[in-house]
Formats: sequence, structure tokens, C-alpha cells
Amino acid sequence: MNNEKYRLPKRKDGQKTFDHIIETAKKLFSKHGYQSISINEIIAKAKIATGTFYQYFDDKDALYIYILMQYRQSIRRTTCEHIKDATTRREKERLGLKAFLNFAWKDPLAYRIIWESMFVDPNLFRDYYKTFSKDYIKQLEEAVEAGEVRDDLDLETLSYVLMGISNFVGLQVLFKDTLTQIDLDEIVDNVMVLLDNGMFRKKSEQLIHKKN
Repeated sequence: MNNEKYRLPKRKDGQKTFDHIIETAKKLFSKHGYQSISINEIIAKAKIATGTFYQYFDDKDALYIYILMQYRQSIRRTTCEHIKDATTRREKERLGLKAFLNFAWKDPLAYRIIWESMFVDPNLFRDYYKTFSKDYIKQLEEAVEAGEVRDDLDLETLSYVLMGISNFVGLQVLFKDTLTQIDLDEIVDNVMVLLDNGMFRKKSEQLIHKKN
């Protein structure tokens, strides 16, 4: 499976149809599962011609890969936008977590699509999180160098711990029957208490590091 199996539209009317196919597939995949949905069902639900589907996608795999990659890009773009003005690693973690939880809250379909890739193609699932981990490690290395993050932690493990926190706290958000922004902020604050006592150096330790 590769990205050459889908073709992006070149005109505005084509973009509208393309987006409609994507939204239809998201809902069907999230409700019934990838394996249970056929191309014909997607075509029927989207009310498009068979040829229109194949104009953009070679097969169902190509459609799923596109949706998965779009989620990865959207999550990364949203997170980067919210942390761009932060000056410390702690603030980036707090703002990044809050951005992710808001993303999951507003688009709960994301969880089903992303996690089902484990069964659609294990390599997709692995690559999805390995890519996030590599980017995370680079940022954590800078924070260790600046004396903000402890230097006795394996950063690859830490990256997965932090991603795990985001994923499962995201489930906490989704499982709540009622949720307000105040509730979400309190969840973020609780996570930060844990991080403050786990990965971050105390202020006094940071000062000593800077002096050395």
C-alpha cells in the first residue's frame, strides 16, 4: 500500500466530491469497521457513480490510508499551532495535550480510524506511532539539553509514555457523557501534576543545570 494509489482532485467541484467520499467512509469505517464495509457500500452511501470513486482511489486500502494520513497531519498541525508560542517544554506539553484532547472531543471518529489500522495493516499502525515518537524524541532532547527534562530517562520510552497518556486520557474525555471546557482543563491540570513529579526537573535543579 502506498500513497500513489489515490489521486487528489484538481478542480473545486472535484474537491467537494472527494471530501464527501472521505466523510462518508469515515462514518462507515468508524461505525461498522474497515473489514465490514465494501467499496460498493461506500459508493451507495455517498450516492456517487462507481467510476467517480475509482477516479480518486484505486481501492479501499488507498481510501483508508488517505484518511489515516490526514488524521496524522491534522493532529500534528493542530498541536504545532497551539504550542508555537510556548517557551518551555512544560508549557508545550500542557498546550499540546489540551490541543489533542480538544481534537479528540470534536472529532471522536479519529480514534476508531487510527486504532483500527492495527488490524487493517500492522505496519501502518506501527509506522504511525513510530513517526510521532521520532519527532517527539528530537523535541525531548532539546528539553534535556536545556535542563528542563531529567537526563536519566530513556527518551524513546518517554515519548511512548507521553503518547500513551494522551491516547488514554483522550478516551477519558470521550467516555464522559457530559463535558465542558472547564472539565477538560481540569483533566489537563491533573496530568501536568503527574508530569511535574515524573519527567520534569524541579526549578532548583534547572537553575543548577544552567549554572553548570
